[in-house]
Amino acid sequence: MTNEWVYDLRGKEVVFTGKFKDYIKADLAKIARDLGARNVSGWVNQSTTDVLVRGQSSAWKYGDFGEREEQVARMQAAGHPIQLIDEAGFHGLRSHYPAPALEPHVPKARARANATEGGAVGAPYRSGTFSEPLKSDGDVYRDPDIMERGLKAHSHTQDKLADLLLERGLTPLSPFDKSCNFDLAWRFEDGTVGIAEVKSNTAENEAFQVRHGLGQVLDYGHRMALRGFRPKRYLVLERKTQDSHWRDLCAAHDVTLTWGQFFPNVF
Repeated sequence: MTNEWVYDLRGKEVVFTGKFKDYIKADLAKIARDLGARNVSGWVNQSTTDVLVRGQSSAWKYGDFGEREEQVARMQAAGHPIQLIDEAGFHGLRSHYPAPALEPHVPKARARANATEGGAVGAPYRSGTFSEPLKSDGDVYRDPDIMERGLKAHSHTQDKLADLLLERGLTPLSPFDKSCNFDLAWRFEDGTVGIAEVKSNTAENEAFQVRHGLGQVLDYGHRMALRGFRPKRYLVLERKTQDSHWRDLCAAHDVTLTWGQFFPNVF
């Protein structure tokens, strides 16, 4: 297949196969339509079906897979662009994560495998550009202007670092799983993996943002290490901190503290 990821269901015909934890087919159909699917069918149609979503079943015709998946395999072999995703990938789409496409007859998504088994660090990079106005929801945003300013600064910093990576011949990556929701990742030439958490910061919120971001990037780096990757962890701030204590704290935890616009110590 030429496309290894499913980014959304907009305008697509979707078919479900197998059982899904805590959901019946009617619930799944509604979710798919809410995600923009143009149709939810009960059977794979060679001329119209775009995505087959695979659950689990102990009664599939071929043991680990059923007739619908076998049909997808034949269609892909004939050049049809139909894609296969799993239950986790489908639910990830609800949170705007791309779903890794599965190979027919292979029970698990290769992207989620460990490093030694060909697992993916991340999906193709998606810009952090913040383009929609912030919507207030009761007391959640006490000052929407401040919140919106922070989101825009975060997005700008993230995209600037992604641009710098491209200039250096490195490929920026985005997460595909909420359990390891880094802002930016990339592979160095020596095989190590850069994992970055990006934070906007001002004089007023510097301590909170650094403490929060440090905890996040330690978590993401640990999760990557458990999958067999060799992570280098970066806390990326909008601007240089006023207090040098934060640089020392990050260094003590083997985290590189860097900041826009030139991102010192990344390379």
